Amino acid sequence: MYELDEEKDPAVLGPFELLAVLGQGGMGRTYLGRRLPLENLGPELETSYHLAESKESAEPALAAVKVIRPSKLRDSSENSEEEARARFAQEIDTMRTVASARVPALLGADAEAEQPWLAMDYVHGPTLHKLVHTCGPLAVGPYGALGLALVDALRAIHGAKLLHRDLKPGNIAVGPYGPLVLDFGLAVLTERDSGAALTKTGVGIGTLSYMSLEQATDTKHVTESADIYSLGAVLFFAAAKRPPYPLTPLLTAPKWEGVHAQYLPLLSRLLVPVETQRPSLDEIESDLRQLLAGHGLTEEAAADQLRALVTESGLIPQLPAKALSDLPDPEVQQAAQQAVDNGDDPDSPWAPDLFDEFLEAEGQDLEPLDVAAEPEAAPGGYVPTVVDPEAQPAPVAPAPAQPTVTSYPLAPPKPPAAPEPAVAPAIALRAAERLRKAYAHSGRL
Repeated sequence: MYELDEEKDPAVLGPFELLAVLGQGGMGRTYLGRRLPLENLGPELETSYHLAESKESAEPALAAVKVIRPSKLRDSSENSEEEARARFAQEIDTMRTVASARVPALLGADAEAEQPWLAMDYVHGPTLHKLVHTCGPLAVGPYGALGLALVDALRAIHGAKLLHRDLKPGNIAVGPYGPLVLDFGLAVLTERDSGAALTKTGVGIGTLSYMSLEQATDTKHVTESADIYSLGAVLFFAAAKRPPYPLTPLLTAPKWEGVHAQYLPLLSRLLVPVETQRPSLDEIESDLRQLLAGHGLTEEAAADQLRALVTESGLIPQLPAKALSDLPDPEVQQAAQQAVDNGDDPDSPWAPDLFDEFLEAEGQDLEPLDVAAEPEAAPGGYVPTVVDPEAQPAPVAPAPAQPTVTSYPLAPPKPPAAPEPAVAPAIALRAAERLRKAYAHSGRL
């Protein structure tokens, strides 16, 4: 986390006060922000900002505000910027369909701003990539809690007829309430770097070390199974502190050295090259619960262990003093409110020309926040995508019946018998709790 540059960084973006710089990369700059309590904002601005209802909380509600470099809106096409902004606005609407405690909520966005921006819930914790590189492979409890959280996230994403297509340790943050999947929604602008339309066959999107073979071959014609493979690759990393393949997915099995035997049965089913042979999210959830039960752990105890690991890791970033306050900077609040009262945007008092110059300075990127670098992403970076209804998996020759499809030739070790839990929650109670968390997360209660 870095201090704001008062000469180049604005103090306000849309209706969000900016508090610090979280990072900067190829797409633009990400700030730590907080929504200003502005009066008389007006329905037109509220609509253009796609603002979510403010959530009442005992803790300050912080946001990760992502600003896009102006260069990402321009290329040789006459209508490219207009089309890019339209796609960005469409992506904003699409993101709202995902209601899950495992995906940061969309707080606001503006596709028509001079620098388009997107504000999401801020997750106060390290990425999974940094956590594992610092603390080593996860024990059964944290491992199971991670897997169950990611299953919940993918279930919500797939339930909205979306694909993630770049699930990896660097896109997962472990906050005070468990793991969340980050960066869900900058499709239109990451596409511009790929030099080809998202719908074109053969365009590479994602990170090769965590990408399925069919996605590496043909990005368009993939199904939810590609995300399930990536989930397996993430869990492999959590177990071994490395991806299953260092550079690109292969038809051969990954090297299992360093992976504890208790993780092999599930991982070997997830990392098969044939997409139709991978397990469903429900099957993965069942296997993870059985793994925890076999070690005498409840889901709650596993989540507590993961939370304790993060707390003791020393990786939780220290927030700036003004982020810990419930009140905005009085001068910033006054200037933003005065602009609104005069019929202007809240961020109009801050000179955009300096901001333009800063974002255009491609060579002045901040150093990455993660010490250990992620493998390079394929051209285009992360793109969450609506499932193509015409996309079909590649034809697969019928395989002879077999007990269990795995990606390693040895007989998988038998998991220990699962003891009866002390209290077996009813399915209805579990579903009700999941709904409660989703609605609480979306701010509707």
